[in-house]
Amino acid sequence: MTNNRLESFQKAFQNLPLLPLTTPQQLNKFHVEYGTEILEELDHLVEDCSADNKIIFTGHRGSGKSTLLAQFCQNTHNRYFVVFFSISDVIEMSDVNHVNILLAMAVKLMEAAEESHIRIGDKTKDAFYQWFSKHTRTEGSSVDSSIELETSGEAGVNAWFVKLLAKLKAI
Repeated sequence: MTNNRLESFQKAFQNLPLLPLTTPQQLNKFHVEYGTEILEELDHLVEDCSADNKIIFTGHRGSGKSTLLAQFCQNTHNRYFVVFFSISDVIEMSDVNHVNILLAMAVKLMEAAEESHIRIGDKTKDAFYQWFSKHTRTEGSSVDSSIELETSGEAGVNAWFVKLLAKLKAI
């Protein structure tokens, strides 16, 4: 009888992936109210932080980190410029390192700003492109910051992001 329960549990576990609730529709449909103290504490931390502070939000797989952060983003999107994404949608999970994570974050922030028609100064873009070319290599050569980039015009920047994300997936 113990074997049957174990097999039933294993089958149920395999058929029920632990995926976070990330969209407003998923949160509204399936969210169980919990973690309100954590959300309030996170809100206070963000409010009280200086520009240089970092907040690390950790927990084991399936503990609700992404779901809580999605809820936090939904609660604060009218006060902050929020970009919520999964790193696994941007880079190959076999090549996760600090450079790729920082790069993916910068790209997603700049891409979302462009889509929201938030102007990013040329000085900021140039600093990003220089950092990128200094810290990354693809296809055996240093990536030139001028990859078919027209810094004036949204289409040029978005095309550069598309190429960059494709390269990140391919690394």
